[in-house]
Amino acid sequence: MLSRALFLIISLLLISPSSALAYGSNTLDRSTITITKSLNFDAKKANINPKIVKTLIRVFSWGIDFNKDLQKGDRFVIIGNQKATPSALIYIGAKKHLAVFSYTDKRGRTGYYDINGKSLYPSFLRAPLKYERISSKFQRKRFHPILKTWRPHRAVDYAAKRGTPVYSVASGVIQHRKRMGALGNTVYIKHGSNYVTVYAHLSKFARGLKPSSKVKKGQVIGYVGSTGRSTGPHLHYELRYKGIRRNPLTHPLPKQKKVDPADFWRFKNKANSILRSL
Repeated sequence: MLSRALFLIISLLLISPSSALAYGSNTLDRSTITITKSLNFDAKKANINPKIVKTLIRVFSWGIDFNKDLQKGDRFVIIGNQKATPSALIYIGAKKHLAVFSYTDKRGRTGYYDINGKSLYPSFLRAPLKYERISSKFQRKRFHPILKTWRPHRAVDYAAKRGTPVYSVASGVIQHRKRMGALGNTVYIKHGSNYVTVYAHLSKFARGLKPSSKVKKGQVIGYVGSTGRSTGPHLHYELRYKGIRRNPLTHPLPKQKKVDPADFWRFKNKANSILRSL
């Protein structure tokens, strides 16, 4: 995230009708999406490549709730190479400003990083609590101890003492916080555009949380209990990727990436050059 003062300057400069900016001896194209209704609607109106829109959502969903945060007048600025990988993506909102810059590593993988060389997405915690043991693993067939039938168990059960704090495994937004039948007291948290985590059988919820509340990695969201269909205190934990339940113990979790230290100053100089050119 950049300073508010710098973005106020950028906001004023972007009023200019110019559609390009100088960068070194080259010229970088620039396009702006101004929100009037929705990102998709206004991007289409601005004739922005749909692939770029997907990239905007994928990158900025870690810092923006596209359903709650966007307001009329907010702007997305796309700088350079409109048909492939833009050189920079900037979000100028009423309350938040974000800017990321492209970087290609030695393996040829291109990603977007902030001015400090870090990806917007964080590393995930491997487990959401300090547990005593895993009482039930992710499995296609499990004999249900209460229903006495064989059923799939697409979650991990962590046995722990009643009242043990349960943490959000990554920063995100609360989708649900309520009692949900057999799951008992349950919290759903959305992380970015692809991940959702589920925490069930909680004895109680952490204070102050409600749907649309933002939570940080490691923040307490509830406490171990045995509400719903449960034989004893434990946490029922689910990891969902693109709507599909994945095994939390084996699924490769997001890990925050950083620009290679050997390339950092070259990357930062490029980013600063782009910002100075606006």
